[in-house]
Amino acid sequence: MLYISNNTYTKALPNEEREKLNKLVKKYKINGVIISTDPLAHLRYALWAIDQGLHILMDKPISAVPYASTDEHAAEDIVSDFYLLKNRHEKKGAKKIVSIMTQRRFHPAYTKIRELAEDVFKKTNCPITSVQTFHSDGQWRLPSEIVDIDYHSFNHGFGELLHSGYHSLDIICWLLSSTRGTKKEINNVDIFSQIVRPTDFISQINFPDYKNLFADFPKVNKYSEKDFRNITKKYGEIDVFVNFAFKHNSDVITLGSSNLVHNGFSQRGWLMPKKDMYKGNGRVRQETIFIEQGPFQSISLVSYQSSEINKDSNSGIFDVGGEYHLDIHVFRNSSFYPKWKTYEKLSIKDLSKSTLEGYSRGHQEDARRNAIIDFIESAKGKRLSQVSNLLDHEFGVKLISGAYLSMARKIHSKNPVVNISL
Repeated sequence: MLYISNNTYTKALPNEEREKLNKLVKKYKINGVIISTDPLAHLRYALWAIDQGLHILMDKPISAVPYASTDEHAAEDIVSDFYLLKNRHEKKGAKKIVSIMTQRRFHPAYTKIRELAEDVFKKTNCPITSVQTFHSDGQWRLPSEIVDIDYHSFNHGFGELLHSGYHSLDIICWLLSSTRGTKKEINNVDIFSQIVRPTDFISQINFPDYKNLFADFPKVNKYSEKDFRNITKKYGEIDVFVNFAFKHNSDVITLGSSNLVHNGFSQRGWLMPKKDMYKGNGRVRQETIFIEQGPFQSISLVSYQSSEINKDSNSGIFDVGGEYHLDIHVFRNSSFYPKWKTYEKLSIKDLSKSTLEGYSRGHQEDARRNAIIDFIESAKGKRLSQVSNLLDHEFGVKLISGAYLSMARKIHSKNPVVNISL
């Protein structure tokens, strides 16, 4: 085992680290890697792996640039980093697989809503006219934790948008891809972001509030409100709402929004954080997608948990509030097309057999497994087309860059509405 603790943002590995990794590749005849480091280090490991001729499965995001929410150049570098990786890959012949771990593309419920939207588009030529995504991480971090905890942190000048938000924006891009090559193809987008930074968060639940909520708060709190505000003034977003106007030339084709909250409904009721910050510490995930397709179709995907994951309990897991809960509601204009059902409800039980066969630990985990299988089989040449290849993420990377550019412009009192060519 080789452990490298350096996770800073650079575009190249230090020579010593590169040489150690090169020796491992040669010694064990490695032909592929999974990159699941701190996001700050994704780019440099990906560039190294491409130079070594390795297949790559990389966790999202493709690149995390420090202070993207406060520095316009840093926000723009998110796109520059993508093209650096893309061009390096093409220069090497693009023969190796570079896949991004966006598991919702492999999830049967998200695949289903995409199929439903494409079906109506083929029959009516009406694209998705509005799409709204919502995701709540359901985490509650106390003031000292925002400063001291480095897991999914905000201290590098970015936050929720590059944590869970990448998935939401990726799904929007994936859903809208059906118009490619048509006269309604989206070729530019207006973007506007509104965010909550830690300095806003401490006004929502302030220090006197914490003293009332937790009797021992003064004993464990390390920072005064003044110090907290000074330390976190350049921190990234805790919550972010992003509005989009997806256009063909000057005409709006689709209105969109992606509303992302770290500070959402949680089951934390204790003062000191627990070790598992990923799916423990009171975390509760809630997620929705609402799609309108003109007068022809409305789709709602809702997935509501009410408590943190308990691997020892299977009681009520498919019900609203349960660990596996996910329902799709489909409404169609049967007056226009009588063969359509006016209303149909689909549960995850209808879409995923593995959740019923005893080897699943949740439909999102099943989707991750499917993504890994897709990568392995693609690397072996058993699959010709990839569901989540690097080139298919250009759209999403531009949305993320534009959302951060909007944040950075706003903090410098500039016009926060950003137009991005696609």
